[in-house]
Amino acid sequence: MRGKIAVLGCGTMAGALIGGLIDAGTITADDVVATARSQSHRDEVATTLGVKTTPDNAEAARDADLVILGVKPYATVEVLQEVSEVLKKDATVVSIAAGVTTATLLGAWQGKVVRVMPNTPVRVGEGAFIVSPAPGAQKAGEKVVEMLETVGTVVEVPEKLHDAATAVSGSGPAYIFLVAEAMIDAAVAMGLSRDDASQLTVATLAGSAELLATGEHPAVLRSQVTSPGGTTAAALAELEAGGVRSAFADAMTACRDRAAGLS
Repeated sequence: MRGKIAVLGCGTMAGALIGGLIDAGTITADDVVATARSQSHRDEVATTLGVKTTPDNAEAARDADLVILGVKPYATVEVLQEVSEVLKKDATVVSIAAGVTTATLLGAWQGKVVRVMPNTPVRVGEGAFIVSPAPGAQKAGEKVVEMLETVGTVVEVPEKLHDAATAVSGSGPAYIFLVAEAMIDAAVAMGLSRDDASQLTVATLAGSAELLATGEHPAVLRSQVTSPGGTTAAALAELEAGGVRSAFADAMTACRDRAAGLS
């Protein structure tokens, strides 16, 4: 998707997305104009990403081919309404706001609207994206998918499942980081240095992810590590006794429900 790109509200997630696309060569910094409220934030974005910045959403969105709404969910409709008069008729609006439906967005601007939920690993070219085009925006959605595939894995889902998928990949990195933090802290408590514990944990998580990517079922991979009566079996018994499965189910359900309530 070539052309002018406006990023309205270049926060952590939008910045990670744009940075990943620039690093991948999918877009260039010259393609992008980003907005942020404060001068200090604009300076940070300009320095980090090398893009042009402005405090004026309408100025950024004028004549843009792709407009990314990166503001908080509560402000998404207001910002879209603010720029609706200057948007090109054939522009594509991508919202990365959790919980804001395409119906709500179309109420603010009658054009091509696509919901996208990225995650922060896009910063290193390993993002996971959920895409849900609005009715009538399927072609625009295909172009968005093509763009995002350069920096990660893209799954298109019906919009009714967008919030559920957000609980998997949108918030998912935080679950993994929490697991990593817990493993490192436990290793340090048992006497390992924090550096050794960190290296071992990161390598273990990365290698495990590579194994999962082969397509083998997680249960099969787990069984391959678990000898009857062995060390891994003892560890897994403690995790099961601690309710790790139900904890993840409850956490992801809460995430989905919170996303649905943000619009």
